[in-house]
Amino acid sequence: MGGKSAEEEEEEKEKMFFWRPIEPSSAEHLAREGYAVVDDFVRDADAAKTMRDEICSMPIDDDDDDDDVEEEDGKESDDDDASRRDDARLKPNRTHFTDARKNKRYLFSKPGVFEYDMHMKRSTNRERKEGSDGRGTTKTLERFFEATGNNLADAFNNAAKEVRDGVKVKPGDANRTVKLQINTGGAFPYHFDNPGGAQQNRKLTCILYLNEDYEDKCGGEIVLVPFMGPFVTIRPIFNRLVVFYSETVLHRVNKAVNFPGKGRVCLTIWLDGDDDENCKKNANIRNDLVQLLASPPEDLISYIRQTPDAQRFLSRWTYRDEYEISLLESHPGKGLEHMLEAHEDAVKRQRKIKDEELLRVLERVREMRNGNREEMKIIRL
Repeated sequence: MGGKSAEEEEEEKEKMFFWRPIEPSSAEHLAREGYAVVDDFVRDADAAKTMRDEICSMPIDDDDDDDDVEEEDGKESDDDDASRRDDARLKPNRTHFTDARKNKRYLFSKPGVFEYDMHMKRSTNRERKEGSDGRGTTKTLERFFEATGNNLADAFNNAAKEVRDGVKVKPGDANRTVKLQINTGGAFPYHFDNPGGAQQNRKLTCILYLNEDYEDKCGGEIVLVPFMGPFVTIRPIFNRLVVFYSETVLHRVNKAVNFPGKGRVCLTIWLDGDDDENCKKNANIRNDLVQLLASPPEDLISYIRQTPDAQRFLSRWTYRDEYEISLLESHPGKGLEHMLEAHEDAVKRQRKIKDEELLRVLERVREMRNGNREEMKIIRL
């Protein structure tokens, strides 16, 4: 009595073909710590292997003519994205970098990091016959991409229904992005996946790792830094999904080395948030931070963790040494000098803030960091 019929179970299985249900315990950990790890995420391991093989079958174009492009007066160029839409190949990851002092923008490629955005013209993949041009199809990836449009957001929303401060993400094709990636030896410096601005509403970052032969010597771990919490190092194990808040979890990727085959393989899904439900808008963060100076440290930390703009203001100051080290490891060639100069300038400008109360906030945060026992914990998953 009360159980599901065979037809209902089959329908649910079909709907959740790619992934196992997201458990409330994962949603609870996400709400409490800012991240969650779901192992054996893809229900059928063979499907996950096929997805990996399809990514590896895509050609890598490592000839990036746009490296070190300077964009005048802080204006964005159109790049050449339109010309790439018909070309299903992995291209170098490129970073937009703004030099505030010179009011100029640059494009720099991360060495050894190649990506393909599945919002590019997907009909190219669907219409291609297997082996017709020496490459495999991306049929399974296409099915996964389509499933993420509604079902993945629904899965997280359902898991979070009974969780206090549970995430609320927005279903729909327009509210998610899927990017394929092969990392042949590169790294990523510390950053937020949602750096702010009117055009970005990323709420959840979901990274699915597809490295079947991964060993610890391969590197390529993601390092998550919930504000004033322990550094959490997560290995890119096959069929592991790592989920974290795009707006409020600082993170980096360690350098990938000695990966078998084509390299470190993964795909990333970004799910947009529901503004009405859980985007914390704060008109005067400065006053909140100043008022919290007299509160216990845990109250100040909790506020910063939950307030994206506060983290964006404080993270580079709080973790300035870590930022610099990660830049050195991620951009050994072009762009490094510009980025290091900009990082140093940003820290100097914070030191010279003429708001005395806000300066006390910065001093308090650094004092808290120096005496932070949480950071001494070693978490490696």
